[in-house]
Amino acid sequence: MPYLIYVHGFNSSELSHKSQLVAQRMVELGLGDHFECPRLPWQPAKAINLLQQCIEQKQHDGHSVVLIGSSLGGFYAAYLSQQFDLPAILVNPAVEAPSLLRHFLGEQVNPYTGERYMLEERHMSELESMDHAVDDQYRLWLMVQKADEVLNANAALARFPHVGKLTCEEGGDHSFAGFDRFIDDILRFSGILK
Repeated sequence: MPYLIYVHGFNSSELSHKSQLVAQRMVELGLGDHFECPRLPWQPAKAINLLQQCIEQKQHDGHSVVLIGSSLGGFYAAYLSQQFDLPAILVNPAVEAPSLLRHFLGEQVNPYTGERYMLEERHMSELESMDHAVDDQYRLWLMVQKADEVLNANAALARFPHVGKLTCEEGGDHSFAGFDRFIDDILRFSGILK
């Protein structure tokens, strides 16, 4: 049975709305123990290290792993998909994360956790070290909405032109409006539902 790891975005947490929707559906199916959304450190290198450890542990336990990544989590999920040869669902991914997050340098407050921290240029360098082309895009499902007010959907379409599955909708927003419509399809893509 595949194990789903949800990778939340910048200044988010395991309490993100989309992760909670997926977690709830997995519990309804009696599969709550096959889902995890770890709270990621705000430092990119530490976040990736935590996710790598999580993937390695699940694989060691005999699970196949599927990633769902939203926004910055989509950037991380694409990187990890390539590194570990994993399927991944990328929801409005922040494919230009190293340049986008430069607009947020300085003090930050995570609205979910209340944590205060200082985002610095060295953290952009950590993101740049992960900014690699993904060669085997057939494992990816790219989900974008054109009216995303935070990210340029066309950048994601240009970065991932050969994905195995594409959902591109007019309208919407950065949260991916109506995400709940796709949960069972995501579970089918992941091999959890038939």
